[in-house]
Amino acid sequence: MPVYVAGYGFTKVKEHWNSSLEELAVDACLEAVDMAGVSLKNIDKIIVANALGEYLNRKGHLGALIADSLGVLNKTAVRIEAGGASGGMAIHQAFVELKAGEANNILVCGVEKMSDALPSAVYTARALMIDRQYLSAIGATLEALEAILLRLYLDRYKAEHDNIMNLAVISHGNAVNAKHAQFPRAITIETVKKSPYVADPLHLFEVTAPADGAAALLLSNSSGEAEIIASSAASDRFRFFERDDPLWLESVYSAVQSAYAQAKLTHDDIDFIELHDVSTIMGVLELEALSFADKGTGHKLIGDKFGDLSSEKPINTFGGLKARGDPIGATGIYQVAEIAAQLLNQADKNQLDNARTGLALSLSGLGELSVINILRKK
Repeated sequence: MPVYVAGYGFTKVKEHWNSSLEELAVDACLEAVDMAGVSLKNIDKIIVANALGEYLNRKGHLGALIADSLGVLNKTAVRIEAGGASGGMAIHQAFVELKAGEANNILVCGVEKMSDALPSAVYTARALMIDRQYLSAIGATLEALEAILLRLYLDRYKAEHDNIMNLAVISHGNAVNAKHAQFPRAITIETVKKSPYVADPLHLFEVTAPADGAAALLLSNSSGEAEIIASSAASDRFRFFERDDPLWLESVYSAVQSAYAQAKLTHDDIDFIELHDVSTIMGVLELEALSFADKGTGHKLIGDKFGDLSSEKPINTFGGLKARGDPIGATGIYQVAEIAAQLLNQADKNQLDNARTGLALSLSGLGELSVINILRKK
């Protein structure tokens, strides 16, 4: 059976001091349900994506909590946690169930509230996505590990760091007119270079910042103009240093090849891409694993302005994780909602011309798990 995005909704990504985690979720969910024109009583299941709520907000069992907050009772309500891939995985689970005819309408919601916690708590919570015993215990944060990958990439491929930094410039440029973006302002390469290091050689303006936000999708097998034509997930060795090549994201490659096969298309058929650009180097590695560039050449692609809204293949059309923001559990759902907005010609000043097929990548940690969702205009 087909799977359509019947409705979507999201909050602005920012510091929401006056809203609780469940209040943010309810706002996004009601917007999605209203757009779909589906009664809450006709929702068969609620899937909530959240990565850090138990640690940062001391809130668990979010499926039932948010279902009750919405007034949806006597229905299945679950939470999915898969690190940075939580949102993408929630969509994938709903896709599988709708495709099999096990439900007609599934409400998928992602939510994260990070601003209430101290920076040290946020770093500790995010470190749960990697191997704490071998990495976090020696002070190796995600940013530090990404810096290692960046240094290795620069040395192995004799790459220009400016090219890699340009991914942040592109994302910020695309976010300028995105009303829900956390940082809707343009930056330059010099801006990135002048920002302090989070871990040499990775600059502060090459990584994401903590954020609050919620996004929701009403997925249905009845009708719609934006169809999810493929959804696939794959995992890799959990410790990146145990992989054959730490600069190759095998989980991304495996997931996208499966998705391409499902959709009966290739990377050439994708009109625009939503990367999981938690850092500039991860975005470059993702482009290579998605088959848009050969190994070691992704930096050249980004250096050639590949990806801005006027380019042949735009990326991060509302700013991606870097500029729209990365409320971790909600991020994958923002991505698919933004693709749906493009396909439905509802992207306002960010609208692409002739956008028919979009790809979203959700990734956890350094590629321990990846989820691909591909949408097409009906």
